[in-house]
Amino acid sequence: MSGQVYGDRLICYLDIMGLKNRIKASETDQRQAVRVKATLEMLSQSVEEAQRLLKELQPADYQEKAPEVTYQMFSDTVVLCADRIDGTSLLYLLYAIGLIQARLTIRRTFLRGAVTVGKHYQEQERRLNVMFGPAFTQAYEVAETLAGWPRVLIHPEVLQGPIGRSRRRYIEQNLCVTASDGLPFVDYLGGIYGLGLAISWRREYLRGPSQARARYLPPELQTDRYVLQHKKAIEHEARLKGTRDDIAILVKYHSAASYHNGFVDSVCEFIAHSPQLERLEIGARNFGAVELTLRTLRDGSERDVLRFLNRKLHAMSQKIEAIRASRIDLEGTFPGRYAAGLPKADLRYGAS
Repeated sequence: MSGQVYGDRLICYLDIMGLKNRIKASETDQRQAVRVKATLEMLSQSVEEAQRLLKELQPADYQEKAPEVTYQMFSDTVVLCADRIDGTSLLYLLYAIGLIQARLTIRRTFLRGAVTVGKHYQEQERRLNVMFGPAFTQAYEVAETLAGWPRVLIHPEVLQGPIGRSRRRYIEQNLCVTASDGLPFVDYLGGIYGLGLAISWRREYLRGPSQARARYLPPELQTDRYVLQHKKAIEHEARLKGTRDDIAILVKYHSAASYHNGFVDSVCEFIAHSPQLERLEIGARNFGAVELTLRTLRDGSERDVLRFLNRKLHAMSQKIEAIRASRIDLEGTFPGRYAAGLPKADLRYGAS
């Protein structure tokens, strides 16, 4: 056989937690079969939806070809593949992962996985459906041995690759969190929250408030509702798993709850003092998509855009108590974990 088989790719392996048991139950329970089918259909739609949303935020004269992110699914496993290795491809891939996680978690379906970079072969044409390579194997091994709780790890080599300084800074500020174990993972909660703000605020600025109302956005981009649903999903899983007195499982969801609270605290810390900006430089975590979007608007002067932005930030600060109320009461939700005296989770933002 001649020619190169492998290409350099960004790969993401995802494991849909609990889906295997649902598939087993679906043999005798039609409702479970319907739920499995809906989950997989929603997941496949999310990749295309993420690319469409990102294109909406681009300037009208943007000429760069959008990266291609493809996917394959089998049973409870999903594999995403970006067709090239650069900062824009990684950005598209992470937002696709984030949208998938956001859509599934608010429906009480959690994921774990890993993003890697390396050699990979994937063929989905000419009646073939073949995929293999070291990058996929590594992603699988990292996810299965290191992820532990519902998160998608980002292998350090991904962030150290040829993605460009500005893209790396953006990703570390808006799409990456590092836990106490030193492993960076996809910040889907903050990333999709910021994306939701960027899209709704852009639409409101260009078309008026009526076109930015929640009913025009999917649930995971309705920021206030999204955070509250995320809270309820974790609390539901904690109650469900807690009835089994399985400390190991409770620890996993306690880590997810700590991640949730860290995000809420980050937003509240920024808006607590009703920030009024003098330039289009927000600088706060998870607001990168908002800043980039408003900077590229052509309608109106920078002063008009800045006035609009400050008005939106002030409105957020008026709702700070409602945002803070979306924190999860860790001790009340996980009494068994605290009774066992296990150490608290520690999160920090960006890469290690």
